Amino acid sequence: MNKRVTLIACLFALSAPAFSAMQCGPFYLKADKNHWFSVNGERAKTQKVTFSKEKGDYENATVKLRAKNARAPGMVDLEQTTLAGKAELRAEIVRTSQNQIRIRGSYDCVEAE
Repeated sequence: MNKRVTLIACLFALSAPAFSAMQCGPFYLKADKNHWFSVNGERAKTQKVTFSKEKGDYENATVKLRAKNARAPGMVDLEQTTLAGKAELRAEIVRTSQNQIRIRGSYDCVEAE
């Protein structure tokens, strides 16, 4: 019984970074219990997770998201890369026409409360 409780506690401790919220510049990213991300409170429309080491290791993963832009009309493409627990976010506003200017940025991420 004690081994089972210890195993469950260890699994939750190892998966804790996947549930932690991140603040990356003006973007607040949070994953729900199914590992589906929301950006500034808006659930991502598309999501793709690529693990660089082993499956389920969110400390070494790349998450590509497309979410509704909460501050302006349209969508934003996001790519959060986490290596050894350090995360960086690249964002680009989705253009609806080739004539529009390209707006993109790169932000360091920190754990949020």
